[in-house]
Amino acid sequence: MHDAGLVDIRSLVPDMDQEIRYFGQHNFMGRPVEGYAAPRCWLQNEVAEALARVDTELRKQHRRLRIYDCYRPARAVAYFVRWMDDPADTKMKTEFYPDLEKKQLSGGYIAPVSGHSRGGTVDLTLLQCDDVGSSCTPLDMGTAFDFFGTKAHTDTDEVSLAQRTNRHMLRAAMEQQGFRNYVDEWWHYTLKNEPTPEIMYDVPVNYPEDAMPNTAVERLMQAYEGEAPGASLLVLKDGKPLVMRGYGRSLLEQDVLADAHTNYRLASVSKQFTAAAILLLAQDGTLSIKDPVRRWLPSLPNEVAGVTLEHLLTHTSGLLDYEDLMPVPCTGQIRDAGVLALLEKEHRLYFAPGTQYRYSNSAYALLALIVERAAKQPYPEFLKQRIFKPLGMNNTLAYVEGGADVPHRAYGYSWAGESWQRTDQSSTSAVLGDGGIYSNLHDLALWDAALYDSRLLSDASRKLAFSAHVQVAGEGYEAGYGFGWRITGDTLWHSGETIGFRNVIVRWPKQRLTVILLSNRNDPEPYQTALRIGALFQH
Repeated sequence: MHDAGLVDIRSLVPDMDQEIRYFGQHNFMGRPVEGYAAPRCWLQNEVAEALARVDTELRKQHRRLRIYDCYRPARAVAYFVRWMDDPADTKMKTEFYPDLEKKQLSGGYIAPVSGHSRGGTVDLTLLQCDDVGSSCTPLDMGTAFDFFGTKAHTDTDEVSLAQRTNRHMLRAAMEQQGFRNYVDEWWHYTLKNEPTPEIMYDVPVNYPEDAMPNTAVERLMQAYEGEAPGASLLVLKDGKPLVMRGYGRSLLEQDVLADAHTNYRLASVSKQFTAAAILLLAQDGTLSIKDPVRRWLPSLPNEVAGVTLEHLLTHTSGLLDYEDLMPVPCTGQIRDAGVLALLEKEHRLYFAPGTQYRYSNSAYALLALIVERAAKQPYPEFLKQRIFKPLGMNNTLAYVEGGADVPHRAYGYSWAGESWQRTDQSSTSAVLGDGGIYSNLHDLALWDAALYDSRLLSDASRKLAFSAHVQVAGEGYEAGYGFGWRITGDTLWHSGETIGFRNVIVRWPKQRLTVILLSNRNDPEPYQTALRIGALFQH
């Protein structure tokens, strides 16, 4: 690529949205194309710089670009032609060429030579974002990318006035920086002063070969790219965001781009906020972490008499898991008060309080109820008034159905063998204390900063939260547990997993380094990815 004078567009625009169709299966052939070893956009340097200027100007108007294809190796073009020679392979006909026979694609639509192979041409569309540049979705252009037919002509009257206006909006933005449109394809643009108009290249599309951390991050985050549930990634070093961006989609059905403003259900990452709420009340003198649980929840049975708030915070209470006590099948959703109601009926513990470790969602549901009773206000309101609002975390909330909406909300998905299925809520999703908080990268950066000083928690409270009170057992790794935090070597961390979401926050306090990875999908597991990303930025 270097010898050909080609550059990766993300070296100029790190968060350029890419949906490189020929790397995957959503294209007119229905399969990955030879020559695409990575979902990347390479262009001649002058072309990439011009495209970066287009994107810069569009963002001033709360718009962005989405790229479908850039430089295309000559071997990929040859692959197209070979596909043409198989008349039986028409599985994508309905979507991409419904009005044509496959043999009609030869020549005008699929040729043995493509200008894309010079690195001067790009296929793309236009995204419209909200007033903070978030929740970006594609504008309606009247046809999909790579639609074969006259309806794809830029100025056709076969589409609505609004659709044609959107095409012209894209064309105006591109022409302003020296691109010309191919009139038969609304998405196809070539720089007028192409650097190498006579040279075709056949270098496979791959990742940049440099060893810079951001290149390695791109490789590690590839699974979240494109037309799939996505993720948002934050890397903080000395309080500054070195990486802060989204990948993939926050809402598949509307093709909404995931970004740094996207709010994810944190699942068990929420536990650190519940623990912080208890510590704040302890600082106030309203309660003590040594208090018996039954001081605040007297309806619990006598068997719980020896359980303290500290036992709840450190998963050493021995309380039964409420998920195992719920009826099967469970209709509706259980709430924190419902967890208490289940435990009120149980006259047994897994073990004597303080003698063992067993991760307990039940414990953190009870802690949320204790916050409410001690503070004499709803748990979501306490978090808002005592944590989120003071820190400026204005888009973070404990979500209650029927209450405030989640801004820029990501919806959860699970892989169902052949496609992603919406799996956003389960019967336990309304329990707040153990996992009901939604937040985004911007707000979590503020939370991370507050954990280095006493603006929220005192030195003594933070020492309690970040000290290993017990060794983690039965979870497949060695760690201690503080108050809502796991402690492993030099790291403080916690993961969160619930139906359709998997998240992790990992902090290296001595290096003032933090990696936060939030995703709205059931796979892959993010903890090891976050560790590998963190290793790239350690000194």
